[in-house]
Amino acid sequence: MRYQEAYDLIEAGVIAGGIELPMSPAIKAIYFDQAVNEISLRCVRKKGYQSFSASGKEHVFTNDNYSGQIYKVELDQVNVPFLDESAVISDMDDDDVSRIGYYIKTDISEGTITGATSASPTVITSASHGLDTGDYVVFSEIVGHYVTATKISGLNSNRFAVTKVDANSFSVVLDSSSGYTSYSSGGVWQEETHKIHLTKTPTSGTSLNVYYYIKPKEKTSVKSRIDIPDQLIPSAIHRTLGNFLNLAGNLQVGSGHLGLAKKIELEYIETSRAKEPMPHIVPNPMQAFTTTRNGSLDNTTGSDT
Repeated sequence: MRYQEAYDLIEAGVIAGGIELPMSPAIKAIYFDQAVNEISLRCVRKKGYQSFSASGKEHVFTNDNYSGQIYKVELDQVNVPFLDESAVISDMDDDDVSRIGYYIKTDISEGTITGATSASPTVITSASHGLDTGDYVVFSEIVGHYVTATKISGLNSNRFAVTKVDANSFSVVLDSSSGYTSYSSGGVWQEETHKIHLTKTPTSGTSLNVYYYIKPKEKTSVKSRIDIPDQLIPSAIHRTLGNFLNLAGNLQVGSGHLGLAKKIELEYIETSRAKEPMPHIVPNPMQAFTTTRNGSLDNTTGSDT
């Protein structure tokens, strides 16, 4: 099914449900697209990975499909355990760290935009931005700088990799197939740089592989195919309608839609992943127990016997 058909079904449900709140096409798209993303990560769990040549303690995720849901990290095919960042002691010498671990974080900062060129790469003027080459930012509130045919900004709501020009400017690469009008005014950027941090510097050149569940393919237009199994699309529709009804104050009917959505997802999981091991739902200490021991209470050696 395409997004257009799903939006049409939601519109029919809004009318049938007597929802009096004004629901613009953009609002419907936001709620439905978010439901698709959440259902994909919760139920489908497509797998992806990114490889790094380990040369330091931190590495930036550059894959667009990175979701943050990591299920395994390997350093030269040896598992690296997760470590809560709160347990990490800053500036500890590598020699004092007995075993390497990892944690993940997202660097967050923001700044004000005062100018943007129309060419690609587009140079953004932002005083004392503090960004480095390889960081990522998301733009909003920029007036102007759009494609004339669509009047849609090439910057707003999109995430870009940054190249530092100097302390007060940086550049991003846009689609150069279409020209952009001149920047008019306003605009802010927010940093969104996803990183994996190691607690100890690995041997230079070793291979670091990070495995994670990927996000569904992004929608490019309403004609795009919805990147979840057809069995789960009704769940996304019911979740959208349930949220709309709750906003309108019809909580009883809204909860019915949400309950039906949950039932659809559970049925999909039971039929498609019945025999799949799911250690991600077990707390980290128990993961180590279940994957290194045979589970018997008297087995204290940690060996599989």
